Amino acid sequence: MSSFFLTGTDTNVGKTVASRAIIQALQNQGIQIVGYKPVAFSREECVYTDMENQQAAESDYDSQDNSDVLTLMKSTHEKVSYQEINSYTFRHSLPVFSVQGKHIRIEKMDADLARLNQKYQAVLVEGSYGWLTPINKTYCFADWAKSHQMPVVLVVGIKEGCLNHALLTVESIQQKGLPLLGWIANRINPCLGHYAEIIDLLSEKIDAPLLGQIPYLHKPEEQDLARYIHNLDRLTYMETVLAE
Repeated sequence: MSSFFLTGTDTNVGKTVASRAIIQALQNQGIQIVGYKPVAFSREECVYTDMENQQAAESDYDSQDNSDVLTLMKSTHEKVSYQEINSYTFRHSLPVFSVQGKHIRIEKMDADLARLNQKYQAVLVEGSYGWLTPINKTYCFADWAKSHQMPVVLVVGIKEGCLNHALLTVESIQQKGLPLLGWIANRINPCLGHYAEIIDLLSEKIDAPLLGQIPYLHKPEEQDLARYIHNLDRLTYMETVLAE
């Protein structure tokens, strides 16, 4: 049984879109795979009343309609429930700075991941925001991925500043001692010039293969994206080796 961690250079770089593409591509190879989003955040900051604060502190789910989690559910062939592939959903954009941050238990995330690993051939674990985003005041997603020795896939949103963000993230992944399976280029700014040159430079600088390029698309979360993942050997090899 195996799991791997998908992270991004920033927020809104297309992690869930890339997750959908990988899930669809591996399913086409006959691999039984699901996505798992340990912690889902809102993209908008919320103001709670005292009553809502108390209720939020007692619940793992402010709602069960996070778009990232729903996309992961729709991308797999497996029949999974919302709570099976998500441990926490918050309306806060960063619950670490709210009362809810104290509510997140790493043990629950560990148990939920273990349950999925036992049931499916492969589990794609999608992080939130960027690689070093905090889960609580002492622990970040990179630490958690390290604790499970998960290999990493990096999604690079091709936009201004992506070269710096990508290379710094790769460096941090290497410092954690985790294998970088590869990276995916997601074209989130169709007007950005020198796209080909950026891809060439990143391919030269990143010591891991380019797994695919996702073009700028209308509603990609509703499309078949498998054809944009063109280097499956790396992912299927990982799945086979880690399952032994």
